[in-house]
Order: sequence, then C-alpha cells, then structure tokens
Amino acid sequence: MTSIEASPPEAAPRQWLSERQSATVVALLDAALEEGREVGYDKLTIRSVAQRAGLTHTTAYSYFTSKAHLIAELHWRQVRSIPAPEVADDATFVDRVCAAFEGPAAALASDPNLSRAVFLAIVSDEPDVTRLRGAVGAELVERLRRALGPHDDADLVSALFMAYSGAMMLAGTGTRDFLEVIPRMRMVARLIDPT
Repeated sequence: MTSIEASPPEAAPRQWLSERQSATVVALLDAALEEGREVGYDKLTIRSVAQRAGLTHTTAYSYFTSKAHLIAELHWRQVRSIPAPEVADDATFVDRVCAAFEGPAAALASDPNLSRAVFLAIVSDEPDVTRLRGAVGAELVERLRRALGPHDDADLVSALFMAYSGAMMLAGTGTRDFLEVIPRMRMVARLIDPT
C-alpha cells in the first residue's frame, strides 16, 4: 500500500482553529473560488484573494503559506463536501467501485478550471500541501473501502486507488476529460472483479 493509503494524516487540516479563525479560513476559501472563477486560477494570488475577502494579505498568509496551499485546501473542502456513496447490499463489485469515485470525479468535472489548478497545486512538495494531499488520499481510500463493503481487500483498494489516481492525472493534464474517469474506472473494475 502507498503511504497515502497506509495511514491518515497526523492531524485533520485546520482542527486547531477557533470559531473566528475558521470563519476567516472559510471567507478566504470562498473568495478564492470567486477570484478563480472571475480572473482564472492562474492569475489568482493570495493578495487578490485577501482583498476580495476584505482582509489583509498578511492575515491571509497566516492561514495559507502559498497559492498551492490555498488551492489544495479548496480541493480538500470540495472532497469533504461530497456525500458518502450509497451502495445497495446487492450491488456488484463494479457498481461499488463506480459509486466510490463518481462523486469526486463529478465534482472535478463540474469545474475544469479549478480541477486543473488543483492538479498543479497538489503535486507541490510544500509541507502544507503534502498534508492536504494525504488527507484527500485517505478520504478517497476510506470512501472506496466503505463502498466495497464485503469486497474490501487491501490489494484491491490499492490497485483501484492507483487506477483512479492515474485517470485523474490524465484528466488533470488535459490528456483526457474528467468525464471519462468513471467509464475508465468501470472498465478497470471489470478487469479486476474478484467475484
């Protein structure tokens, strides 16, 4: 298993914030979405996001160390907001795999500009981004494990997570479309179906 799958991040992102600080983070993330949609994520800066949120850039930098960190946290918020997959008891292995990944893939497909920005940000080796990447990976693996139910097997989870990660990388680079991710995962699941 990869390190993402082996253990969750040391601490959930932002768990130490007060209510007021949490509200500031939410305001900055909301402003980042607005700014990114208006001017493009490539032109977004911490300073412009802070200004849009009505905060100083020094306040923004106390919460986000970089643009990559800000965009990675947008992605973490996006992943956490996706409802857990609903899987019928009699669902096939293939349907279980697709149920696990449909929500995350659809969320990325719904905003391709943000998704490309996420792809560029999430590969950063900055400590804050690394922590968020681990949190996102752990959440996706947990979604898959819950969806697989009786088919939950460490090797299957690892193989499926790697296939999903590869499909998302192809979509993030523009080689494929995010809408192709689920049909490709359906094909992969059929190929490795243990039932």
